[in-house]
Amino acid sequence: MSLDGEEQDDELLALASIYEDSFVSALDHDAEEDLAVKDEVLKGGELAIHLDLPPEFSILSKRVGENDEVLEQRLVVEHLPPLYLHFTYPSTYPSEHPPNFTLSCKWLNRAQLTQLCTQLDAQWEENKGSVIMFTWAQFLKDSSLESLGFTDELNLDIIKPVQSMNIGDGALQQEVQGETGANGDEGKICDNSHSDNSGKTEGAAVVSEAGHGSLSLDSRTIQDIAPNTNMLRLLRDYDEDMRRKVFSNKNFECKVCFMDKLGSHCLEFWPCHHVYCKDCMASYFEVQINEGNIKFLRCPEDDCESEANPKQVQELVSEDMYKRWDEMLLNTTLSALGDIQPCPRMHCQYPVTIEEGQGSCPSCKFVFCGLCRFGWHGIEPCKLKKTEARQALDLYVSGDADAKRELERRFGKKYMELLMNEYLSLNYLEENSKQCPKCCAKIEKIDGCNKMTCQQCSNYFCWLCNKLLNKFRPYEHFNDKRA
Repeated sequence: MSLDGEEQDDELLALASIYEDSFVSALDHDAEEDLAVKDEVLKGGELAIHLDLPPEFSILSKRVGENDEVLEQRLVVEHLPPLYLHFTYPSTYPSEHPPNFTLSCKWLNRAQLTQLCTQLDAQWEENKGSVIMFTWAQFLKDSSLESLGFTDELNLDIIKPVQSMNIGDGALQQEVQGETGANGDEGKICDNSHSDNSGKTEGAAVVSEAGHGSLSLDSRTIQDIAPNTNMLRLLRDYDEDMRRKVFSNKNFECKVCFMDKLGSHCLEFWPCHHVYCKDCMASYFEVQINEGNIKFLRCPEDDCESEANPKQVQELVSEDMYKRWDEMLLNTTLSALGDIQPCPRMHCQYPVTIEEGQGSCPSCKFVFCGLCRFGWHGIEPCKLKKTEARQALDLYVSGDADAKRELERRFGKKYMELLMNEYLSLNYLEENSKQCPKCCAKIEKIDGCNKMTCQQCSNYFCWLCNKLLNKFRPYEHFNDKRA
């Protein structure tokens, strides 16, 4: 084995030891075909770079409300989706050439990722001849936000996908950022860089961006989201999911029994964030319910007003006791406060008082209509549930003029037209989409090559034969004459 090969093996071993689950080696990938390039085993992998955000880091989104008023939405987050650094080693790394790599992220556009690629290239020039992957990973983890100017806030309005134009051979072609599915899914774009096994890479395409004139985007960059993705919702859901995972794997001292237990065995009250073990809270809830103190199961901390939501109660007590608590709570609240309903959100289910047709959940802050239980729609007609909507649509399509007028009077003409459009969309999907061979998600090919990426399971497949492709060498399939 050459000296370069030994250094490559040592670096892969170090990356696996340091980054553990955040690193996937190409050699560990369960490929259907042997990963080999010119009789040499392909070496490389994928690093998921999780950034350490500063305290009170927020994401900002603006939207135009009624009367053309600009409304700001600001959300404090502790976690952002990782940057993905996918790399392969040329045979002459690290003595002569750097690793071949692509850099992808959901919340940075290609112009911003290009800036990071430029800095990675500069670091290689400074450290040429030495292994570089750990240096790159630490730079992305510790300094990428600062280098892009995101010190305490991420403005979502400036990270939208760049619509670019490739200029080549005298012809102007629209560049598509990935294959977009009919359900709004988008796969990663092809790596347009041309590289050989020596490590030389040709990459940046000249593009034009509205308001920025000519801009050079590195073809090693990928923003793997669809243009119409709700970024605020995507980042909020990711942050909530990561907070739950971090909480489950962290040790807490129960404020009742004073024993240290994993978060997965604990219960956290909101919004006070007081933590108790589930065993203590199960006993506490049972005592309160048996004594008839069923209206509010509060945090045991003195002078704390936080309450357990119904899902937490259901998790800790027996089924019979939960039913008893639920019935007693419902009867007590109905007699004292009038109309009450559980919050429509399945993860919450907190009892909510309905006032003038509107409910506002004090636990998750969801505001909804007391009739249809969808989000509050003001004076607009109520929407129907899925099964009811299908029945109404069938009647609307096959009924006479009087039946259509009655449905439009009850639910609004605009809403019935929306149902009709949804019906047509479903028919269109059946005729123009294909299912991912791995997870069966429906995918529509809009443009680009025949290498498709499923946004749901992230697997590659061929549009023509619907065969799963090798994750690290997907384009080899198209060079096979038997394909």
